[in-house]
Amino acid sequence: MRFAYMDEAGNTGRRFDDPAQPVHLILSLVVDEAKIPVLHQHVREAGKRHFPTFCTDPEFEFHAQQLYGSRKGRYKDLELERRIEILDDVLAGIEAAEADVVIRGVEKRGLARRYRNPYHPHDIALMFTIESIERLARRDGCQVLLVADEAREIEDGARRDLAIYQELGTAWGIHTEQIDHIIDTIHFVASHHNGGIQVADCASFLAARVRKIQSGLVKHSGAAEAIEDLWERRVEPFIYTDEVWSPVWR
Repeated sequence: MRFAYMDEAGNTGRRFDDPAQPVHLILSLVVDEAKIPVLHQHVREAGKRHFPTFCTDPEFEFHAQQLYGSRKGRYKDLELERRIEILDDVLAGIEAAEADVVIRGVEKRGLARRYRNPYHPHDIALMFTIESIERLARRDGCQVLLVADEAREIEDGARRDLAIYQELGTAWGIHTEQIDHIIDTIHFVASHHNGGIQVADCASFLAARVRKIQSGLVKHSGAAEAIEDLWERRVEPFIYTDEVWSPVWR
């Protein structure tokens, strides 16, 4: 049995033209059940190392957007070098857990140009994610349980879609899949209770940020170089698939 810890980046709802968030992506860490205690212990220990006072708060968590950019609360006095150091430590959990990384997404402007009434980008990214995790599970001969960060506006729809895919296969595309290695439903949990989700959050932040740097949306700088270095060392070596669909306008 393996668990897929899922988190998203770039969700702007049905606003397809946000220039700051051109891609909606979902990143999943697929972890063998035997390695789950290792992953959770790694995150707990990182909390003790970097925030020995704050980590005792029941709602404490590592959230990359705040850790990297917030100037408030526990983050207000952190220099960039220190922020990168903490992200580096948290992301080392991917290697510690021997996780496979699955990244799937969709370019939102292309989706809006191609279809008059497009699906929500999350629906598209989720279907692609489910297909990729199914292929990974089939390769490894295992079953997978999906665990995602809570997001009440999409939870019912996501559970419904997975149930349909499990019964009938994925809905459309060039390579549809019968989903028979992903079991049960999608389990949505509060991220501050789950170290796997927190590592996935940090990795999804990097996945989105690196794309923005490579496309020129984020300027090259010392901070950008630090992000690219984290990506190359902590995430990229463990990627099973990294695909973003850019719909072609018809």
